[in-house]
Amino acid sequence: MYNIGYCKICKQGLLEIVKDKLTKKIFICCDECEAEWNNPEDALKGINGTRNKHGEIEYPNIEDILREKWSVSINEHHN
Repeated sequence: MYNIGYCKICKQGLLEIVKDKLTKKIFICCDECEAEWNNPEDALKGINGTRNKHGEIEYPNIEDILREKWSVSINEHHN
């Protein structure tokens, strides 16, 4: 699993990189408060977040993530 840092909304969750199982869209989701962002820049600033916009999630592999061409540091973590 991969993350980009900590949530500015709840101040305790990890901002995980996840993928919608149905649409395959990659996005950012807090593992605590479940806020969602379409891009990492907004997630790191804590702006433009949504909830329940996306469906059931799965964890993308690193190749899926790199295809997004996001310019942020990506951290690997294990639950």
